[in-house]
Amino acid sequence: MADTAYHKFDTTRVPAPKGCPVDHDFSPFSETYVKNPYVVLERLRDQSAVFYAEKLGYLVLTRMEDVAEVFRKPDIFAAANVQDPVLPICDAAAEILSVADYDPIAVLSNRARPDHTRIRKHAQAGFSSRRMKILEPFIRRRCETLVEGMLMSGDRAEFVAALAHPLPGETIFRFIGFPEADDQQLKDWTTNRLAFTWGEASDEEQIDIAHKVLAYWRYCAAFVAARYDAPADDFASELLAAHIADPVDLGYNEIRSVIYGLSFAGHEIVSNLLSNGLINLLSTPGLWAKICRDPSLIPNAVEEILRFNSPQTSWRRVATRDTELAGYQIPAGTQIFLSLGSANHDENLFDDPGTFDIHRANAGAHISFGRGIHFCLGNRLAILEATIALQTLAERIPALSLVENQTYSYFPNFTFRGPKELWLKW
Repeated sequence: MADTAYHKFDTTRVPAPKGCPVDHDFSPFSETYVKNPYVVLERLRDQSAVFYAEKLGYLVLTRMEDVAEVFRKPDIFAAANVQDPVLPICDAAAEILSVADYDPIAVLSNRARPDHTRIRKHAQAGFSSRRMKILEPFIRRRCETLVEGMLMSGDRAEFVAALAHPLPGETIFRFIGFPEADDQQLKDWTTNRLAFTWGEASDEEQIDIAHKVLAYWRYCAAFVAARYDAPADDFASELLAAHIADPVDLGYNEIRSVIYGLSFAGHEIVSNLLSNGLINLLSTPGLWAKICRDPSLIPNAVEEILRFNSPQTSWRRVATRDTELAGYQIPAGTQIFLSLGSANHDENLFDDPGTFDIHRANAGAHISFGRGIHFCLGNRLAILEATIALQTLAERIPALSLVENQTYSYFPNFTFRGPKELWLKW
């Protein structure tokens, strides 16, 4: 596929940098890591803050200083690999996505300057304060409805299905402009992209996902064409207006590709943020009651959730040239595993980082949204959704608690972390 393709399927490995420690066991797919990555990462930070993970073929960075340095140097450490499958995909799945009309291109998370700057300027405008003000009443109404549904179900509910999954999906769909009638189909098409790009999907699963990815891309292409002819007050129409005003500054296929990528980025991460947050808030005795008595504590609590139990525990970069990093000579082509979860627990920045503290003064110093030119576009929307969800739950269900003796199950993958199910009672 072309270098500008949204997904590239090259999994070429570069050997460990000379003199760099090699870890023969580390893998984000391992049972121990999936269960609790922070225990594993604390041990690794103590042993060697930088090491080469042989099973992955990635250089792993665990300290905030090193992770932040990579984010600060996008021309040396490119984001070109962030949407590529971590592991090779089967020939049958690749064949499905080789059709001529499947042609999304790298636009934001995986595009380099100067094109990234040009495209992001238009996308950033869509995340305006005006757009957030339009979305806020919808988020509040939808939260109320979903919480009411939880209460109507009896004295307990499975939170991921009841609220954490539908709320962010529907919010990002309304933001883009997708019609409400298509919500379920869109969720079916986009939910398991996690396994395709960042997981260990079987050949059968890859083939199924590839068909859904293709169907979703075709939906996005048709939707953008429809909005071109009949614009509305939504993000897609704003991008198209910019394209019509200056087709060179923002291309038509760039718009289709932004829409294609945004639904996943704005869905899975926020779903995990909501679920992870409730686990932490409800696991500490007396903390939920404190939140209910004083909702002004919620904004900083959201920042501490992002630091302590990030919905995105790692991200990726690739070295574009021979360079030096953390005292090692890094060859061009080296794939880099940026451990956001470990950086957020770095003892050099956070006092007692293994303690969940909603009063932490520097909770907002986390790196869960990245840094630099690729800093998450939707950070304000994610925080807004989490804040409103917690406000609504605190007001409507002050007796909320975790169902006892439940075991949390997490989907093994390279990047994202949140429970498959979370049972609550009241």
